[in-house]
Amino acid sequence: MKKSNLILGFLLIYGLFLFLIPVIFPGTIIDPNVSTIGLVLNIFIIVILFIIGLYFKLEESDITTKEISLIAIFSTFTAISRIPFVAIPSVQPCSFLIFCAGFVFGPLIGFIIGVNTALISNIFLGQGPWTVYQMIAWGLIGITAGLLNLSRRKLPNKYLNSIIGFIWGFLYGWVMNIWFWLMFIQPLTLQSFFLVNIASFFFDLAHALSNVIFLYFFGNKTIHLLNRYRQRFEISIEKQEFTYISNR
Repeated sequence: MKKSNLILGFLLIYGLFLFLIPVIFPGTIIDPNVSTIGLVLNIFIIVILFIIGLYFKLEESDITTKEISLIAIFSTFTAISRIPFVAIPSVQPCSFLIFCAGFVFGPLIGFIIGVNTALISNIFLGQGPWTVYQMIAWGLIGITAGLLNLSRRKLPNKYLNSIIGFIWGFLYGWVMNIWFWLMFIQPLTLQSFFLVNIASFFFDLAHALSNVIFLYFFGNKTIHLLNRYRQRFEISIEKQEFTYISNR
């Protein structure tokens, strides 16, 4: 197994652990819902893990420094794109852009861009315990898209992608509802969690429908654009290797 995939597995396991912290260690210093230290610590651990993952990606020659620059710029663009839509509850292009990036660059990079989107955009919109859950939820969207195109050669299907985007509109809301449920609802039962999800139905529906619109009308174009940049980097590397062999 590639080391970068191993790090991705650690990220997923740690994401699951974050959901269990308020249940297993409620009110402690590592609980991001009640402790600023816990919030900063958990964000720091996630950031360190994806930096290690990027290092291994570079080591495995699956990614170039030029691609890392593009990923950094794209992450910032995705985060900033959330701000103009903040006045419209649950309607924003972040999920669609993260999906496209994951489809082109793979699960690990999709996860990293999802994490960066929450981290960067909340610098402007406000950091809090919800940031950790947004990082995990958007990261999972990037992983899902990456798993759809593991070979990085599959042509995008706007109908399939739109359906998955619709489903993730609700899944994202349910992940965020876990934070709200653990923080504000008593008793913690399946019934109370079900009621919280019902209360957020129209917000989740708005997110789901906006994902469908963005992916159906702009998804393939965005994926083709990102693919062009990725292929250009690959051609550049091949030319450099060919020149090196010729000189020998």
